[in-house]
Amino acid sequence: MRRASYAFPNDEQERERLELQNRALVKLFGGRLFFAPLSKRTPPINLLDVATGTGDWAIKMGDLFPKTQVIATDLSPIQPRNVPPNVNFYVEDSSEPWDYSEPFDYIHTRVTSGCWASFKEQIADQAFQTLRPGGWFESQEYDATIMSDDESLPLHGNLATWFREINEASEIIGRSTNVAAQVRDAYVQAGFVDVQERIFKMPINGWPKDERMKELGRMWERNFLMGLSGFSFTLFNRAYDRSPAQIEVGAEQWFSLLPSTYRVSQLQLVDVRRELIDTRIHAYIPVHVIIGRKPFPGEKDIPRASFA
Repeated sequence: MRRASYAFPNDEQERERLELQNRALVKLFGGRLFFAPLSKRTPPINLLDVATGTGDWAIKMGDLFPKTQVIATDLSPIQPRNVPPNVNFYVEDSSEPWDYSEPFDYIHTRVTSGCWASFKEQIADQAFQTLRPGGWFESQEYDATIMSDDESLPLHGNLATWFREINEASEIIGRSTNVAAQVRDAYVQAGFVDVQERIFKMPINGWPKDERMKELGRMWERNFLMGLSGFSFTLFNRAYDRSPAQIEVGAEQWFSLLPSTYRVSQLQLVDVRRELIDTRIHAYIPVHVIIGRKPFPGEKDIPRASFA
């Protein structure tokens, strides 16, 4: 995940968006920070948070487990300085080989789609090697994927088109945003046992009738609106050589000159925003939570049902 390859913003607005996103995810998870079977009675000795972002999750884990040494890494030093004494932030490129003096009892990733050339090779394999036997790996991830259970999402509308084009652009630059659905397989291939997955539905706006889900949808709508331009500009520029002005308002002349292999729709972000806030569209983002354990020597895996 070299800095030149990271295709998303890294500024104050993005920091605020990440904090909002973290709050929304914790609310979606019913207040839970993790799903692996960690215990306060026997807390993890060493914990690693990969691609920590603002560090909010790592700080909360440090407060929850004061005897645990929490290491959190990211490409950018955007984390606060006033943190629990057991929490340490380091600027590191997690796609490079890991080098830690002690094994970890728990390793965590959250929302890293678009960060890696290969989640399996760069993250899952290294997590497996870095955990002590019996240690847990957990990923809380979502893709650039939008779904609807009632056909209210226009399949060829601006919103669905944006998601398709983001995925296509990310594949062109070698940083796929469509990873979460394959994380479970990456865990299994890396050698983890007790691998379990649970999928949550995050509404894209305030369309649900349930008050809790309606509030979540409004949070996610704001999250999406705050990040839409930033998500789009770098990816579409690198993949299709589109300028910010062309991405925001379209450019028919520019579009007609593109080779057919790179000819995407004349997508305009103003139209994407219009569909995003339309509560007649009952769409959601699937959020995947996957946990897996590093086996003890000679241990055989027993397939497990999804966790509660």
